Amino acid sequence: MLLLFTTQDQNASQRNFSWWFATIETALDALSSVASRGNQLIKAEIIDEDHRISLPVDAFDGSFFSPVINELESEWQFLLSEPVRRQ
Repeated sequence: MLLLFTTQDQNASQRNFSWWFATIETALDALSSVASRGNQLIKAEIIDEDHRISLPVDAFDGSFFSPVINELESEWQFLLSEPVRRQ
């Protein structure tokens, strides 16, 4: 997947970036890392195959997404491994 984003630094200079990622978690963590270094995210989107997704830049405050996403994945796997009990 391709991450496209625009930042603005403290001097009001804008820069455009593109970055390839294998997983959504690492892409989201990268954006959070950029935001935590004092750069303002102006625009961010992910392109994956034929889909383009605009991301809410206000969501990136320096906190990493991967721990929460990995925890959710573990919970899904646990729930999916449980047998269905019919009444």
